[in-house]
Amino acid sequence: MTKTKSTLFTFNNEPFSKFSIVLIIILDIFLFVTILTGIDSEKDMSPSVSVKYPYQCKNHFDPEYQRSVWNSATRGYIYDTFPFSEYGSFYIPTHSAYYSGQKVQTYIDKRVAPLCTELYEKIAVFALSDLFKNNKELKNNLRNDKRNVLSEINSIERRYNTALFEKISATQQDRDKKIRDKYYTLLEKEKSIDKQIKEIKAVSAYKGYQEYVDFVNTNRETFNKEYDSYAFWQPFISFLYLLKFTLPLLLLSLLAHRFSTSPVRKVSVPNKLVTLISSHIIIITLLPILIDVLRLIFHIIPKRFLEKIITFLYQYGFIFLGYYFLMFLGIVSIGLVVFFIQRSVAKREKLRKEMKEKTLYIDAYNQSRCPNCRNRVDYSKNYCGFCQEELNRVCSVCHKRTPKHIQYCIECGA
Repeated sequence: MTKTKSTLFTFNNEPFSKFSIVLIIILDIFLFVTILTGIDSEKDMSPSVSVKYPYQCKNHFDPEYQRSVWNSATRGYIYDTFPFSEYGSFYIPTHSAYYSGQKVQTYIDKRVAPLCTELYEKIAVFALSDLFKNNKELKNNLRNDKRNVLSEINSIERRYNTALFEKISATQQDRDKKIRDKYYTLLEKEKSIDKQIKEIKAVSAYKGYQEYVDFVNTNRETFNKEYDSYAFWQPFISFLYLLKFTLPLLLLSLLAHRFSTSPVRKVSVPNKLVTLISSHIIIITLLPILIDVLRLIFHIIPKRFLEKIITFLYQYGFIFLGYYFLMFLGIVSIGLVVFFIQRSVAKREKLRKEMKEKTLYIDAYNQSRCPNCRNRVDYSKNYCGFCQEELNRVCSVCHKRTPKHIQYCIECGA
């Protein structure tokens, strides 16, 4: 660990200057962004679930899906369910390429599942017709008009209660007459808009609509199986594409690091520079791998395993065991964090004390003082005459006397 920190944060056994630290940070950011961009380009070969099965496609195969539509008459939402009857429930996602603000090409995303592409083709038979588009726009405009009319009617009704409004209706004053006429005109306009909306051709009456409904009903089970399978395996496939990009880079960096730190290599600035850069590349490359490993663990365990356990506990009335387990997990997690932190602190403190003692022993020897009582002594003698501290030991290699508290033998260096 100490060697790794030394490699990452020092150069030529000297700490980085502030300017060098800034440059290293810029280099790390550049490498990290470039690696992530490369990983994303590889992962495009295994598109995410939302790209493979867009919600515009998935909603048609989901019998429980409800599309909310604002109903101006009831001033609330109505819910359109399969088989959909609202014009706004049919949408075919397309992607457009732009150049200088102008659309030059429209294309369908080829990463989309074949069933979704086929569904879009079924919908396109009626949804892309000019009549469907015109009626869709007309219905939206009529609903907006109705919303505005109702807003004006509500405004008049809020200002005038029923009794007062009847009095206004009976009077002949011009101002009151205008209010009354406007109110009844708005009511007639609302009825006219409702009539126009009802006269618009129903979605189910278009040619190709029934084929769309039959297609969805026939392929719903197949779609759900494909979707569930892809949703489970996609993170694993995506992880393999990540490894395809990162493993060669990681292997090259490890080889470069090993080559530059080889004992047979001459210690030089270029070698140390290779060691520094390769160390940073190794750390940065390992980060996305570690993140994806954690994501896979979360994908497998909580989503698949814990979900079933929680369902089982709810069914049989043992949900309290789940809370006990969560408390136990929290205690163990926090306990482990505290343990490792304290162990690290203890190690640092121990090293600090050892270094301090070594420094004190060396200073005591250089000053001919006893390391225990700090009185002057003669290291040619074996013991301190003041405190009886042993001063020398016999080297196990050369069998000569050497200061006891100094790490290496002063005669043979062992």
